[in-house]
Amino acid sequence: MAFAALPPELRSLCRRLTSTEAEQLPALLPSLLKDLLRCQEPLSKPQEAKASESSSESAVLVHKLKTRISALLGSRTTRGRFVGIALVKATVETGGWECFRTSKQWVQGLLSNLQRKDPAVVKDLCIVTLIKIYTLMHAYPTLVREIVTPTLPTFATACLQILKPPASSKAPKIPNSLVETIFEAFSTIVPLYPTTMRQFAGKIRTEARSFIAPTISDGTIIPTSLQASSRRLVIKLHMTAVKGGDSTEWAKHLDGLIKTFHSTANQVFRAIQESWEPVSGHRSDHTSNKMNFDKEPQGGSISPDQFSPWNGIYAGSERMIGLLDFIGEYLRCRTKTVITIPVSELIDIITRVSSIMPPIPGKEKHQSVQMNAAVGREEKDELWTVFPYIQLAAVRLLHTMIRRLGRNFVPVAQESLEQLLRMFESCYRLPEIRTMTFTLTHEILQIYGTTMAKLTVESLGLVIKSCCRDLLGSAGHLKRPKQLTSTLQDGQKNKSVSQNADAFLNNNAEDESVTVSLSAEHISAAETLLTTLFSRVPQQHLPSSLRAHMLKTAILCRNRDAQVASVLHPSRDRSGRTPQVILPYLTQQFSRDESVEILRFNFRPLVTGARDDFFMDVDDEQVEDEVEERPSTNSFLFNRPFEPSSAFSSSISATATTAEAPIIPVTRPTEMEVTAPSLFLSKPSSETVVTSEEHTTIVEQSPPNNSLKRKNEDADIAVSKRVEIDTTATTISSASVSSTRTATATLDAPGRDPATSKSKVASQEDKDEDDESDDESVHLNMELDSDSEDEGDDDDEDTQ
Repeated sequence: MAFAALPPELRSLCRRLTSTEAEQLPALLPSLLKDLLRCQEPLSKPQEAKASESSSESAVLVHKLKTRISALLGSRTTRGRFVGIALVKATVETGGWECFRTSKQWVQGLLSNLQRKDPAVVKDLCIVTLIKIYTLMHAYPTLVREIVTPTLPTFATACLQILKPPASSKAPKIPNSLVETIFEAFSTIVPLYPTTMRQFAGKIRTEARSFIAPTISDGTIIPTSLQASSRRLVIKLHMTAVKGGDSTEWAKHLDGLIKTFHSTANQVFRAIQESWEPVSGHRSDHTSNKMNFDKEPQGGSISPDQFSPWNGIYAGSERMIGLLDFIGEYLRCRTKTVITIPVSELIDIITRVSSIMPPIPGKEKHQSVQMNAAVGREEKDELWTVFPYIQLAAVRLLHTMIRRLGRNFVPVAQESLEQLLRMFESCYRLPEIRTMTFTLTHEILQIYGTTMAKLTVESLGLVIKSCCRDLLGSAGHLKRPKQLTSTLQDGQKNKSVSQNADAFLNNNAEDESVTVSLSAEHISAAETLLTTLFSRVPQQHLPSSLRAHMLKTAILCRNRDAQVASVLHPSRDRSGRTPQVILPYLTQQFSRDESVEILRFNFRPLVTGARDDFFMDVDDEQVEDEVEERPSTNSFLFNRPFEPSSAFSSSISATATTAEAPIIPVTRPTEMEVTAPSLFLSKPSSETVVTSEEHTTIVEQSPPNNSLKRKNEDADIAVSKRVEIDTTATTISSASVSSTRTATATLDAPGRDPATSKSKVASQEDKDEDDESDDESVHLNMELDSDSEDEGDDDDEDTQ
């Protein structure tokens, strides 16, 4: 117990911190932190404020460790302060409440170091340590009142002072990593202490505005991670509003962003005569007289409450993309109160972007948008250059909406799919557009794909072909396109065009495969979409050639999920057949997969069967019901033992007294029932009589009237039933041949007493009556006399 209470790492840690110079401690910091994390038990125990002579060794060492950390925190050297800050963070995380209640001195030391002119890495670590302390203390109201509330304003003021631009141009600018750390720190403590941070909300929003939607007109490059952190911070500032005004503040800021987007789009899209009709009240004013076409498109303002100014098509497109991502971040971040999402205004934004169709070579002019004659050609070319990236941002916003709304997205799902397909048609050559389109199409099909109309399914043709092409290209099954030879109108080759002479050396160049390099996210989105196209789209609406192409892609790319989905959701032709069954390919590629094995044993599609014959044999009761409902040829009830007539009983008794054969009990499962043939029908081919010198063998095979039996059932059920009877048996009369005998009928063995034989038969009949509910009997036709067969055939012919 003493060893557990006082780990050796604590002694080693105190000795190394005391005997090592502060300049050499940064190199030992990894091992120091590792030893400190193993001292959780002594650090978390209650300790006295000051160590005395009566204190235990553990308390003395803990007090010594904390004193050394405090000394390093106020060290004169930067390296010493860096090590002290790191040890404070590790001690607080390890010790818990016992270290929290004595950490006020450390918090004040950290705030003092934050205001020093230390390197950015020291300030970065200092901010992370303070945020960790504030976060852990949030569960203790007493510590919040004593430590957090007095020191948090000082922390916010110090961080805002760091964010201010330097007064002199010679002063170094703070790195973007430190700015991102400050934004993340504010985003963490604003939801925890909104009342304390309320007084700093305006200043924080002003400092973060320049990082939300930057442009090339700003003259700086802002990393994507910094943009995302600044957006999350500004969104969370609505929590600092007065009680009850959180949702109002959130809606107000989002509405301002939507208005800013439309005003920016008016300038960027001024070269286009838009046909967009807004429903949210934000009208385009690029056709008004206030538009100055002599200058480049421009926007923004120098006001601290507005976004920074921008000038030119490229800068305007970056501002639009930033605003679209900012709106998507509003939908992605969580809120403390219930808010109302303006779905109609967001769909209006996407409608405006999707209604613009760039000019596509080979299409008629009326299918493209009308251009403004007052805008120069250079501006138009720049617009069509950046327009695909604006469409990509709109698709991302649509994807965020569907992820946030879920099933509530159903009312606008069809309209959104149409908008997506219009945007995809004009810019599907970009891999980023294809990735987002595949992902978004999968989400939309999950919502309402099973209820899609035929026209809507046919409109997915381009998306499906692009998905299959990307999968085949990544798997190396995409053939090299044929090289076209330029010819003149009269059919002669154009000699002025330079040709590749090496192309004539390799005659099989067109048969080579082309490997396409795509990202893992792209391939995953395409595979998921291919599976969804089989499972969530009505297969009867898919063209047969397109579905065949999808099946080919799934087989060549070894996409197991897509192949399983295609088997479970087959396609039928007009006659009700299923011509495309790939179960053999699936079992060959994934012979050891559990799901494939289950599918192989339970699914038996009939490729050439009728519509009603196609079903999956899952429930045994269904098959049994079908067998029971089939009418018998001689009107016997197969669910109860057969009760013979008096004539039949007398013939059985006579046979029992004279026949000499061994007792052969024959049983079989209740699932298979054999129907006795009628005298008016020809003898079934499944019954075979084999005659030898000593015995006559009657073989009756299982009728193949249900070809969809499982393999397990086929393995349990015997293929044939053999009953060997001595050739000296008495011939049964022709009247008894027309009836059916039970399979458990017994025949006397040679040399037995007739009374014993009768008792055997009687006991066997009682047993059949007791097992009436189980129905474990099988009715067999044992025709022992060839003469009676001839008579039956003659009667059959006469009847016909």
